[in-house]
Amino acid sequence: MCGISGVLQLQSKQPIEEQKLNAMLQVLRHRGPDGEGIFIDSYIGLGHRRLSILDLSENGKQPFSSYDNRLTITYNGEIFNFKELRADLEKRGYKFRSGTDTEVLLYMYDYYGEDALDQLNGMFAFAIWDKQNQKLFIARDRVGIKPFYYSIYNGTLYFASEPKAIFAAGIPADLNDSSFTELLLFRYVAGEQTVFKHVKRLLPGHSMTIENGQISNRRWWNLSDKILTNREKLPKNPFEWFSETFSSAVQYRTISDVPVGLMLSGGLDSSSIAASLQDNGHKELAAFTVIFEDPMYNEGPLAKAIAEKFGFDYHGIALEGTDLFNMLEEAAWLYDEPLVHQNDAQMLALSKYAKKHVTVLLSGEGADELMGGYFRYKALMYPFILNTLHHLSPILQKLPGSGIVNRFDKLSRYLKEISPESLVLFNVSTLYPYDLNQLGVKIDLEQFEYRISILKEAQSLYPKELSRQAMYLDLFTHMSSVLDRNDRMTMGASIECRVPFLDYRFLEMIPALPSDCLLKGKKGKWLLFNSVSKRLPDSVRNFRKLGFSVPWSNYMNNNSRFMSYLENFENDDIFGLPVFNKMNPALVKSLYKKGYPVGETLIRNFFMMSIWNKAYLSKVQKN
Repeated sequence: MCGISGVLQLQSKQPIEEQKLNAMLQVLRHRGPDGEGIFIDSYIGLGHRRLSILDLSENGKQPFSSYDNRLTITYNGEIFNFKELRADLEKRGYKFRSGTDTEVLLYMYDYYGEDALDQLNGMFAFAIWDKQNQKLFIARDRVGIKPFYYSIYNGTLYFASEPKAIFAAGIPADLNDSSFTELLLFRYVAGEQTVFKHVKRLLPGHSMTIENGQISNRRWWNLSDKILTNREKLPKNPFEWFSETFSSAVQYRTISDVPVGLMLSGGLDSSSIAASLQDNGHKELAAFTVIFEDPMYNEGPLAKAIAEKFGFDYHGIALEGTDLFNMLEEAAWLYDEPLVHQNDAQMLALSKYAKKHVTVLLSGEGADELMGGYFRYKALMYPFILNTLHHLSPILQKLPGSGIVNRFDKLSRYLKEISPESLVLFNVSTLYPYDLNQLGVKIDLEQFEYRISILKEAQSLYPKELSRQAMYLDLFTHMSSVLDRNDRMTMGASIECRVPFLDYRFLEMIPALPSDCLLKGKKGKWLLFNSVSKRLPDSVRNFRKLGFSVPWSNYMNNNSRFMSYLENFENDDIFGLPVFNKMNPALVKSLYKKGYPVGETLIRNFFMMSIWNKAYLSKVQKN
């Protein structure tokens, strides 16, 4: 796991400046504290920061070149089936001088070309320079577990694991004005676009080839095609298939030459990983949980019980008060774009603590999107009921909420978007076009081009199932934001995070299964509930889902730093940013003071963006 960067002249043949690559690598140091390497060949330069996971010797140093120096790679990620692939290559005459998956990946490309991608079980973002053909090949894993950003500026291609490295090369951090409406509604800018005018992301499951100054993109992994194929060859017993495959997926992700631990909550996902780890013979691993004083949010006791049941070394990490806000500023710098999940600081704190004990963490990310774990999917299973409730939305809004989210208020605002397309598109949102219209911001759905393109794929695959459409859409939108958070907060502490639920075997088969395998029952994730998690105690199986929730209402009402922010809310610099400058901050503050949930949501989002504006944007724009 590492940080990568590169510069390629597309038009001129001017030599690459080494100091520019050094500047890019310097800001990526947290991604790879164990080593640094630079490769320059006339008008191309590749950079690498190393976090040593496999073959800790100098043999694994990158950029890594083939024996004949024709191919050179800079690579971030892990290929979990590299041992099998290496055995195949050795039969074909390849000789290896390291024990890394990097060398295997390089020779897979040498032998199979772009077709090598289909054989990889892993998470990856890499660039390979072919000196003989003067060609650069770039690829990203199926769902974007590992990041890849690029910029084409003044006839030059710049790329890196994080946008801040591109800015360090001299590219201006100008804002993409059109992205901020999407940011407000979805808390994440999906697709190629980012909040920055000159920076794009390579889409998950895509590759890019640059040859003779020409750039071509290809979708090398098409989930829609995989689903249609797999519907014709479904497993006879999906629950047995899942159990067997899950054991393999977890075992793959323990392959490491450094200590491995587990991000553990009281939920089904991480607890199922714990059970599988024990089944695979792993004992006394370190398990880490974020704990809160508020018992409504605290999963610590349940996580501790699971750790003890499976013989793991339990660690509970608390983050409150001033420490929380200091960590929020650090998280904002690492994240690059505005914080979206509002538990980023807690994940960063957990990762920093875990780094004292391990270098690899396993996490349960992806299970909810893939197997229907979010409560919001349930609402879409009965669209006729939603249509009836639409007429009752004024009454719903007045009903008292319970628990972490006032679902009645949220549902009443959600039902303003009554078309099937809008119900699916905004299923993930906590703010809706209706809310922003009330604040003077008009919404044009056509501006969400990428989200709508994925929605159309979902509609063709699941024409009468709105819940499955939402799950498919989430795999390429909401889950991308989850994976970005996972990557930034763990790599910010020089930790590699692995996600067994996103093994490509699950990604390609589970969406092909009928809904009864996934959405049946009260909780969803029926497939998991009736397979691996059968080994878990009822206290876990029946535990209400928290989803790494954070007691923000307590912080907002009781923390002096937040109260100070609220007092000066109308004068915050964010109201000079695009879209926000059309809003009336006094009205937003009034909605919050009067206790409207939409007011709390808006205030919380603006607070996060304010921290990002001060801790990140002001720095990269100043440079």
